Amino acid sequence: MMININLLEAPPDVELEVKEINAGTFASKRLVSMGLHTGDKLVKFGKASWGPVLIKNVSLNASKIAIGRRLANKILVTYEEA
Repeated sequence: MMININLLEAPPDVELEVKEINAGTFASKRLVSMGLHTGDKLVKFGKASWGPVLIKNVSLNASKIAIGRRLANKILVTYEEA
């Protein structure tokens, strides 16, 4: 079963797929410049209730990037529940 959720609430250490980015033009361009696109596969690290959200884009085999919590709340991802 596929589950849609925002990146902030997504579980850690699970492969996630970016479905939609509901941010403004500037923020969307910033994410694209960091290598985050719709359709990319991500892995989220940790489940801290404060600080930035750490992710790794496994589609590009990129290094880890940190995204602010407000911006992570605007990124819709999906994953398959085990």
